[in-house]
Amino acid sequence: MKRKDVILFMIVGTGINSDSSDEGFRLLAQKLFSTITKIYPNHVVFFASEESRETIGYIENLFKNDNDEFIEGEDYQIVPLYAIDDFNTCFEAFESKIWEFDMDITKEYQIIMDYTSGTKTMSAAMACCGMFYNKDLISVSGDRSRGQVSAGTEIINYQNLYKIYDRFAIMRARNNFNANRFMPCIDILNYIVDLSIHKESFLNLCKSYYYWDTMDFEKAYDYLTKVNINNMEFLEVKVKLKKNLNALGIMVNSKSANLKNCYILASLINNSKRKAAEYKYDDAIARLYRSFELIAQIRLSKYNLLSSDIDVSILLKNNISQEFIDYLEKMRDDGKIKIGLIADFLLLNELGDDLGKYYKENENRIKDLTQKRNNSILAHGLESQSEEDFDNFLGVVVDLAMKLDKDMKKFLNETEFAKFDLQLKYNQF
Repeated sequence: MKRKDVILFMIVGTGINSDSSDEGFRLLAQKLFSTITKIYPNHVVFFASEESRETIGYIENLFKNDNDEFIEGEDYQIVPLYAIDDFNTCFEAFESKIWEFDMDITKEYQIIMDYTSGTKTMSAAMACCGMFYNKDLISVSGDRSRGQVSAGTEIINYQNLYKIYDRFAIMRARNNFNANRFMPCIDILNYIVDLSIHKESFLNLCKSYYYWDTMDFEKAYDYLTKVNINNMEFLEVKVKLKKNLNALGIMVNSKSANLKNCYILASLINNSKRKAAEYKYDDAIARLYRSFELIAQIRLSKYNLLSSDIDVSILLKNNISQEFIDYLEKMRDDGKIKIGLIADFLLLNELGDDLGKYYKENENRIKDLTQKRNNSILAHGLESQSEEDFDNFLGVVVDLAMKLDKDMKKFLNETEFAKFDLQLKYNQF
């Protein structure tokens, strides 16, 4: 593999304390020279104030003493720093040079940033900039028995920042998680290497929610059972995850079809809310429409009726008028009476059911909402739906859901996705 050109960034201070400023510059030059010769870069970028530029001249002399050359424009360049105690000014100077090398399409560079010399502000800004852009950071240590690192004892330390990067990754993952971007969240988590972070549990949580969001309840339940909710990372969402696990368990394992379907309905409604929160109102309303339809189907099952195959004998037992049965007969196809959403609610009204009565009382409003849905680009038309359209449809669906089952508020709560408190400091875990 071809070696990348190594670019060494160095901040140049105003000299090391001594009896004279000239001697201070010489001492600092010796230390910078030692670092340069240990790393042997292709090019050095010095960041220096007007006062500290003199140090670089002494570095040139040290190369000459070694029968070598250190030529400005070829071997090094100087980037002036005009405000060495202003963090933003220093940071932007370092950042600008990083961009310059990173955007060079002719070569690939390895940038090493030595933040040892310079003012405290210069050092802090370089360390932050290097961390932000994921560059190699080094510092120089050695024998400090005399206060400063003694010449000839210098040791270059490469700073391993994986713990910091992993903490940033966790915060980015939490942000993605809260935004329901579960696959990007998984991609971020896969790069974490800190063994003190319970990565596997977090990955399983993301996979669970991904499958739940796509209505694959069995996979969602399977992955959620693998999450150790007692891990400190989940402290703030532990209660909600317990409720989620209970809800998914019922959807997957319950022998009560009515209870299972009510939880599925609640999941659909919450799914529509998540899509609306992402401003995907056509998606959201498509899910509400299915929720609306499911409400009628769940209630019809109470009468042992299936909208995909209406049993006329059950209608007769419930004293449904012949006129209405004739209306349903027109929908017979391949020997079965298959009815849609509107006919579902009209049938419930004929049965004297309160959901059917609600439909009749709000028929014009509901027809307007369903017509708008039918005109949606995700249904049969080319129109886009608005937040107002979603809110109006949601109001009707939630009203009906609450009438469907007295525990619907509980179902909605248990199928709502957990959210992390993004204001919470990670180091509290």
